[in-house]
This record gives sequence, C-alpha cells and structure tokens, in this order.
Amino acid sequence: MDKTMKKMTLWLNSVLKVLFSIIIVGSIYNTCIASGSYDQSRTGLVLLGIWTGLGLLFYKLRPRLSFKVLFTGILLISLDLRILWFLNIDSLPVSDFGMMFYNGSQVIQGHTDMFKGINYFARFPHMSLTVMYFGLIQYLFADALSMTRLINIGLSLINVVLLYFIADQLFHDRPKSLGVMFIAGIFPPMIYYNNVFASENLAMPLLLLSVLFYLQAVNGQKTIPFLCSGLLLSLAHLFRPLLYVVLVAYVLYALIYYQNHIQAKLKAVLSVVLSSLLPFVLISLILVQMGITQYPLWHGTEPLTVSVLKGTNISSGGGWNKEDASVFSQFNGEYEAVNQECQRLIKQRFTETPPSGWLKFYLVKCSNQWSSGDFGGAYWAEAGRTDFKTQTLFAQGIHRGNKMAISMLSQGFLFHQMVWIVLLALSLGGLFRKEKSGAQSLQLLYILFIGFALFYLITESQSRYAYIACWIFPILAMTAFRGESAKHKAGDEL
Repeated sequence: MDKTMKKMTLWLNSVLKVLFSIIIVGSIYNTCIASGSYDQSRTGLVLLGIWTGLGLLFYKLRPRLSFKVLFTGILLISLDLRILWFLNIDSLPVSDFGMMFYNGSQVIQGHTDMFKGINYFARFPHMSLTVMYFGLIQYLFADALSMTRLINIGLSLINVVLLYFIADQLFHDRPKSLGVMFIAGIFPPMIYYNNVFASENLAMPLLLLSVLFYLQAVNGQKTIPFLCSGLLLSLAHLFRPLLYVVLVAYVLYALIYYQNHIQAKLKAVLSVVLSSLLPFVLISLILVQMGITQYPLWHGTEPLTVSVLKGTNISSGGGWNKEDASVFSQFNGEYEAVNQECQRLIKQRFTETPPSGWLKFYLVKCSNQWSSGDFGGAYWAEAGRTDFKTQTLFAQGIHRGNKMAISMLSQGFLFHQMVWIVLLALSLGGLFRKEKSGAQSLQLLYILFIGFALFYLITESQSRYAYIACWIFPILAMTAFRGESAKHKAGDEL
C-alpha cells in the first residue's frame, strides 16, 4: 500500500470513528429520551429476545450445517419475517408515496400533466419513473396495493442474497459472508420497508448489483464489470437520486486504490462514468421526446438549492419546513429567481450564525439523520392508517379494515433501536481492528458512507433518506469479528 493509500485509509478510519461515535451517542440518547413516548409493553423486549435467539442459533449451528442448508435456512427465515410483517399491517401509500401511487393511475389513462410545468413531479423528476411503475402495477393487477408490497418482499430477498455475494467479494470468507446475509435477513429496516410504497425498494437491488459488479471489476481487474456497474447505477438513479454520491465514491476508489498504473485507473474511471451517465441521459431525452416529461430528469423545475436551504435551517433541524419550502411558490416557480433567493438566504444564514452555532447544528443534524434504528420504516408503514387523504383515496375494498396487530413504531421502538445500536457498536469496533479496517476493498464502503453522510448534512434531512445506505451496516458489523480465514492464518502463525 503506497503513501496515498495509507493516508486515505487513515483519514477514512479517523473520520468514521468520529461519525460512528456521534451516531451511537445520539441513538442511545434518543432511545432513552424518546422511549417514554412509546408503548412500554413487553413486545419490544420479546422481539429483541427473538432476534438475539436467532443470532445465537445461527452462531451455534453454523459449524455443524452445510453451506446449502444455512443459505436456504437464512432465506426461509428472511421470507417468514417479511410475510409476518406483510400480514401484520394493511399499509397504505401516504404523503409523497400516496401522490406517486395516485398519479400512477392517471398515467395509465394517458395523463402526463403531472410531469410538466411547476407540478409536483416536474419539481422533483426523480419520482417520475416510480410514478410510471405504480401505474404499470395498477394496470396489471386488480389489488395493486397488496401486489406492490409482495413485489417489495421479492426485491428485499434479492437484496439479502446480493449482500452475501458482496460480502464474499469483500471478505473472501464464506462463513462471514453468511453472517452478513443473516444480519441483512433479520435487519428491521430491511423488513419494515417492504410495507412502504417507496422508490428505495426499486433502487436498492439495482444499487447492490452495481456495487457487486464494481467489486468484481476491482478484484478481477476487468473492464466489462465496470461497465455493468455503471449501467446498473444509472438504472438505480432513475428511482432514487444516488448517482452523484455513488459515482464520486467509485471514481475516488479507482483513482486511489485500483492498481498502480494510471492507464488502468483512467480506463476504470471512464468505463464507470460513461456507462452510468449515458443511459440516464438517453432515457431522460427519450421521455422528453415522447412528450411524457417536459424537461430531462436531471433538471427539476425546483432548484436543488431549495433542498440545501432546508438543510441549513437551524430551527427545523435541517429538515423540511414550511418557511423554506414556500420560497418556490413565493417566486411562482421561476427557476432562476428561486435559485438566487435560496443562495441569498443561505449566505445570510452563514453570515449571521457564529461557527460554534453551525458546529453544534451539524453535530446534532448528523446524529438525528442516522439515529433512527428503523430509518423511518415503521412510521411510513403505519402513517396511512391515520392520514385522512390516504384513507379517502386508498382505504377501499379489502383494505377498508385497516388492520394492524402490532405497532412496530410504538411497541417495537426499543427493539429496532437496540438492534441498531449493536450494529453501530460492532461497526465502530471493526475500525479498531487494523487488519480489517485497513482492508483495501472495504474502503469503498467507508467512502460511500461518508459520501452519503456529507450529502445529507448539506441537503434536507429525513431519516428515510438514509435508508438507501443502511445495507452497509450488516457488512461493517461483521468487521468486528475474525473470520475463518483469519483464524486459520493466526493458527498457522502460532
């Protein structure tokens, strides 16, 4: 490892130790403070006991069972948990999800006005493909609400399998990779979001496939996997705006860690950049040419500076607030006028607030962004039950009953918070194991997490936004443990 690699690895390690420590403190604080607001029944403790029991059972049975049996067993447990969550609550699309689902029904009737002018999906074009997807589901299936959640279960199981293969590329250790797969299978947010009508459900498997191909390209030193990685990243970006963060991480990793020859580095960078940008640009232009959208998908009629403005609002914790959101309507959606006003207000805030105020704000914002153990999944799965507009639009037919046996938002709060704190602690512990925290391929995940953390520090904050990066933690949690290959190596040294 040359000097540049060593410096970068040391920097990543140091930054992540600070970030993980902040998040752990915030998570513990929020758990202690907020726990009084939630149901104090024994459900959370029972769920935590079951989760712990499953972990101990896996640990005990792992050496005794074959790989095929373990792999199949983890998949079955993962499926069972997702089906139980599906049956537990009759979730309905709410807020942005409700708008996307409703407008999907309008798209299949030939209406595309929602993608034009200053309408909502013209302002936020990254939702456009999800609207069309919901329209397709409603066209194909009579009970589109249930079918969407069932599809989410299938996609979630694919995520669990993909995380096994990603871990295998990182650790080259089958038992450890199975451990990652097991954690992913029982990780609360990756279960909760199956009942949420969110675009992340579509983007996640595409992102994981992109990461898998990228790691295969790095390990195999071949160009075609780089091209596949970029293409899949481009497709993921159609459903969730993540290309900017992930592509920067890919480029940084290639320039710093991939081979020692500048030509190989540049070839890797060009391959992944072109293959990720060109499909996204091409699809955007096709949609414009067909008259479906008015502008390319990268050009929302609401400038990104509005999100940055919300992200600098100290009184709202950097989250959504009416004051900043109203800037768009104040200038009647005039792009340049809105953009300039946002820039003016941002500069004014940084001028009037002392550095100490910003330091405190960003520490709290970082903590709050990542302190929720369910990444908002339980809230969004249950929110439709009490939302009047959602009930009016979607609580019909078999969904009229609006059933829910257990509230994971309330009764399961302690459960998913404790699970999250444990995973964070293990991820932090892995940073102190030099042989693992310094492993070259792991640096890609460290860069990715820092990239997402910085992005959400700059822009509007909401716990749901970080869900797209939650898959990193089942992997990082396993860095705290020594795998079979490391044990054999230690034994040989003795």
